[in-house]
Amino acid sequence: MWQTILLDILAPILVMIGVGAWAQWKFRLDIPTLTKLNIYVFVPAFVFAKVASSALPWDQMGGIGIICIVQCLTLGVIVWPLCRLLRFEYKTSAAILMAVMFYNSGNYGLPLSELAYPGRGAAVQTFVLLTQNVLTFTIGLTIAGWAGTGDLVRGILKILRMPVLPTFTAALLARLYCHGDSSRLPTVIRVSTDYLSGALVPFALATLGAQLASKPRWPSWKPISTVLILRLLFGPVQMIALLYGFHRMGWKATDLWNGPHQILIVTAATPTAVNTLLLTMECGGDSDLAADCVFWSTVFSCITIPVWLAAVQYYLP
Repeated sequence: MWQTILLDILAPILVMIGVGAWAQWKFRLDIPTLTKLNIYVFVPAFVFAKVASSALPWDQMGGIGIICIVQCLTLGVIVWPLCRLLRFEYKTSAAILMAVMFYNSGNYGLPLSELAYPGRGAAVQTFVLLTQNVLTFTIGLTIAGWAGTGDLVRGILKILRMPVLPTFTAALLARLYCHGDSSRLPTVIRVSTDYLSGALVPFALATLGAQLASKPRWPSWKPISTVLILRLLFGPVQMIALLYGFHRMGWKATDLWNGPHQILIVTAATPTAVNTLLLTMECGGDSDLAADCVFWSTVFSCITIPVWLAAVQYYLP
């Protein structure tokens, strides 16, 4: 089991991250351009292609979205008072809040799910990615805008520039039109989005590697340790509790305990999303702390992710 997890699942992810880090050291890449390509080109194409062709039942799609929203909001309710209790200043608290609430469901979670659960991981992870992106560019952007500008309204207005919501709407309409059979879409749309969405995983992982290699430094461990504990350890425990709680409630739409529960638990253990750093930089927040959260949570996830994979496969089959 450990050999499969380390060599067949984690190693390809680390190799692609390493390629991006090497390219950054060698060529000094333009990180903002790479992140904008991810956000404005590859992620929307991936969301459109996967949602339009998804064979998941509508109720399960909704259930995945609901449980991801509940997890994100409850994390926020837990983390913010904790930050105030630990006497972090507001910019630091905002960076910690975003680092814990929004995890790397795209350029880390997506390849992880595909490699760990071939044939079904991508379908489930697509809706986790979609929900996380919507939350990141609504709630997360509001937090970043408030922390960077002190203006909640400006933070909310920035949402309108992002492509996630209109792309999701278009993808749902396309799914209704083609009934999950993407071959019914016009060739120019289907082929273009397939090619672009296929580039997301390697490009996103290489971008992550480039970002991690751009500013490595010894961090302030008090806020970082808070993020590491909450994001890598508490996050998946919380997801287990939510999944089991919804299962006990008996509401079919959110009863995912005997379905994609392993995928949802593992993806909830992924490190901080790179998008949190981008939004923090765009809005003038604590970008150094945001970068440290992404870097160190990714480094330590190399230890925690194999443990969670083994745990869910052994104890929660």
